[in-house]
Amino acid sequence: MADELEKRWNKSYGSSKMKYENDRKLLHSLQQKQSIKAAEKKAEDSLVPYTEWIFSILTAARIYAALTSHITDCDETYNFWEPSHFLAFRSGFQTWEYNPKFALRSYFYVGAHAAIAKIASLLIDHKVFVFYLIRMMLGMFCAISEDQFYSAIYRKFGSFVANCWLITSLFAPGMFISSTSFLPSSFAMYSMTLAYAAWLDGCHQASVLWVAAASIIGWPFAAVLGIPIFWDIVIKNGQLKKFIEYFFIAFVYTISPLILVDLMLYKRMVIAPLNIVLYNVLNIHGSTLYGTEPLSFYIYNGFLNFNIAFCLALIALPCFVVYKYFNNDLKWKVCYLLMPMYIWFAIMFSAPHKEERFLYPVYPLISFSASIVLYIIWKSTSACFAYFYKHMKEASILNITGFFIIYIALSCCRISALETYYRAPMHIFKDVYNIPEAEATVCIGKEWHRFPSSFFIPTGATVRFVKSEFKGQLPQRYFPGTNGTSGINPDQNDENREEPSVYISIKECDYLVDVDYGTETKLEPRYNTRSGWTSIKSYPFLNSAKSKTIARAFNIPGYSRKNIKYGTYHLLKRSRLIKHQEEERDRIKELQKEREEKIMQDKLHGNDEL
Repeated sequence: MADELEKRWNKSYGSSKMKYENDRKLLHSLQQKQSIKAAEKKAEDSLVPYTEWIFSILTAARIYAALTSHITDCDETYNFWEPSHFLAFRSGFQTWEYNPKFALRSYFYVGAHAAIAKIASLLIDHKVFVFYLIRMMLGMFCAISEDQFYSAIYRKFGSFVANCWLITSLFAPGMFISSTSFLPSSFAMYSMTLAYAAWLDGCHQASVLWVAAASIIGWPFAAVLGIPIFWDIVIKNGQLKKFIEYFFIAFVYTISPLILVDLMLYKRMVIAPLNIVLYNVLNIHGSTLYGTEPLSFYIYNGFLNFNIAFCLALIALPCFVVYKYFNNDLKWKVCYLLMPMYIWFAIMFSAPHKEERFLYPVYPLISFSASIVLYIIWKSTSACFAYFYKHMKEASILNITGFFIIYIALSCCRISALETYYRAPMHIFKDVYNIPEAEATVCIGKEWHRFPSSFFIPTGATVRFVKSEFKGQLPQRYFPGTNGTSGINPDQNDENREEPSVYISIKECDYLVDVDYGTETKLEPRYNTRSGWTSIKSYPFLNSAKSKTIARAFNIPGYSRKNIKYGTYHLLKRSRLIKHQEEERDRIKELQKEREEKIMQDKLHGNDEL
């Protein structure tokens, strides 16, 4: 009996001991896994090297763009710089989109920039400096978003993809233009870049917030770029409740200040993002009133702005699918960052009205798509070299080096072309800012679309339009006073009909900005050859009609100089004003001479009395 009890006790104790040992091993295994995860997390947090150095390079590149790039789109001037100038300095042009009758644009976005302009003007009494200060701030915001995206790519996909993206984005002519553009599409680009960076780092709430900012504060159509983030959060991870919570918070945070600002300025309830969507989707004519372009328009612009990287970006998705079939080193999450570009292209390429700025929101994704293809090329060629020529495995990097040499060379040629061929209007209007007359009338004819904004017009002077061959609607001046933003201008329409009341007679102009290509029409004469006008400043400006396509697209040393033809950009002044100035100058000299003679006589008279 005792032996049987002892056996039972040993059996029970032995099983408990075995269970204890198993539990101890399992606990030890879990502790090891936790320590490994903690070490991996710590390594990830310190994975991105030289982040301050990367940010400094990006900031320098964007500030350089802010100081040297010109305004490429008249929409930027009249729909954003001009309302900002009016809010800050109480003068400027108003487009029909800001007419309270239509209210397609919100004042919140431009109001933020106007506040910066107003504060800066208290410290800097020079509006041109204020203009460039705002552009530099836009460039820095772009650099911040790029730096965050670079770091997220580095942590998620490794150094090769991240560095390829950095080089592609840093030298892209498209980023040179878009990074400092005062446009909702540029703001959508910054916001979506931050959204993707937050999403890659697992910060879902921040990513939803930035998508909302891109769509509501920036451009409503940018919401479609958030589809992959929605899919990952809701469909893949099943966090519908969390997404609804994030969306509601983001929506309230972004729409509330926008409605409040518009209520103050329009003096009525306005939801501008909804209005612009309804106009473009439900309106019979919509944006087609402003021109249509063929499919090749975006292909051409894509190549100009990203050259050979754009070609790689277009084939990124099929390359990834094929590569993923044979290899497993790239995560499927890559697909989430490739798809938005294709979705955006499908929408924008199919729309009849096409503009270069419409592609701005996906510019960072074009660079990312090209980087993925470069990674696939590098890995594939490395495998081939390793299989056939083991001692030449590292030679595969020469393909990537050769690609970037060509890419950087073409990009620099394109940026140089933009700076060299199109800089004349910015220079001319800097000269306009220094005109001596306090209340001069500065006129623009056929060059209305290259006017950089009222920030280049001295206080007291006014800008007016003279008739040209253009047959569409030009912006009107804001009503003076406090009702400037809420007053309904009856001379504005939403059908792009020409409104004659916007023009004045050329006889009323004191100054005229015009370009001379050597040809003229009845409404667009060569003013610089007409009597009564004198050119006081002039700069060369590209004559695209007489220049060869490649030469004007890229400033290629040696070739472009021989194949480029220039017109002359003029700042013209009324000859009578020059004559009057000369007479005034002579009168002042005569008065000074008389004063000096009187002082000498008084001195002599004083000596005689002494």
